[in-house]
Amino acid sequence: MGNQLSFSYTEDWREEMAQRLGYRLDPRGKADWIMIIIITCVYSIDVIAVLFMLWNRKYPPLKCKSPVLMACMMVAGILWFVGDIQANGHAPLEHSPLHNCKAFGVWVRILLGVCTLSALIAMRSYGLFRVFRKNQPFRGWGLYVPYVAYCLCMLVYGIVSQVVSPKLTIHYMTLVDICYYETGFKASVFAIVWVTWLVVAVLSWRIRHIKSSFNEAREMLVACSAVFAVLIFTTVMHYAAPMFPLNVRLRVLTTSFDHFATNVFWWSIMAVPIMSCIVRRDAYLEEWMDKLRQDGLQRMYDVQSPNVTNNKGSSVYNRNSLFTADYSRLHTENPVPSPMDNGYQYFDPIFGAGAYPMAHTDVVLYPTTYIEEVPHHAAPRPKKKHHGDLW
Repeated sequence: MGNQLSFSYTEDWREEMAQRLGYRLDPRGKADWIMIIIITCVYSIDVIAVLFMLWNRKYPPLKCKSPVLMACMMVAGILWFVGDIQANGHAPLEHSPLHNCKAFGVWVRILLGVCTLSALIAMRSYGLFRVFRKNQPFRGWGLYVPYVAYCLCMLVYGIVSQVVSPKLTIHYMTLVDICYYETGFKASVFAIVWVTWLVVAVLSWRIRHIKSSFNEAREMLVACSAVFAVLIFTTVMHYAAPMFPLNVRLRVLTTSFDHFATNVFWWSIMAVPIMSCIVRRDAYLEEWMDKLRQDGLQRMYDVQSPNVTNNKGSSVYNRNSLFTADYSRLHTENPVPSPMDNGYQYFDPIFGAGAYPMAHTDVVLYPTTYIEEVPHHAAPRPKKKHHGDLW
């Protein structure tokens, strides 16, 4: 039976029309269904991981990965997949919302999917570059202006694409029921994506020697290698076989490679902290804090001994305190911000800067390594510092 399990009776008609136009058409069928189901399952797992990550976003090893930014990247990847189903010819377009080539092929797939994902990755890399190479905060106009400018350019690009003739951008081919990108329009899209990822590659190279606690050189090497391999394949294929949506092997390979690269990038960064948070939460936190000490960042992040006793000899502080104690006003005689300090600004574009509840008492950590409770009004607020604004 092969790939003849068609989505509808129109597949035979499409095949006949394609032959009249001089093309060979593989009907939509089992291969397309299987690919859609597999990628949907993968993204379902990704969504569960994202929800877990956001639920545990105050866990320091996850927080330093900018969890909300990583969640936005996953949303962009899913939108890209929805657009790919239309643009790569995996599903019938006639009599469905996918029939609108510009809505799904330009706005959903290109602008909200590919370009948004690439821009978020570039902004994250640039933020790390600002913190560790330029000693500037992971927030403020210096970080957001390039991203906002990019988004405005993409908005103008989308509006122009919407108003010009479909014959110059993307149009619906009635006889074979696919959306077709014009050569010049494809060239502009590939130019945008290539430039964005070259910026990501350059920034990743520039920050390859940052402190090991935040170093993602190996992860970015794997991710960029996968992305550039897919970019080369997709670029060559789009020009060597512009009618690839009619070929079942090419359309399945193209969509699969796109979302393989997306997941390789996301999981190369998030796999270790997420899995460690699940199976060895406390042990991994202690290892992560040890790296801070080795990197000389213990004062910046107020990393103390994992076991601190009070003046009565009983243990009142351990690594679990990072999640149970009120660290909104943690301070020392020489105040420095802590990983969980509400007065310490870290980058979180949606949930804000360290939204931790205030308690009626404050934990004060003295150099003599004991902890006592003092009235709320007695604890001075720590000063904000720039270097750790990644939090």
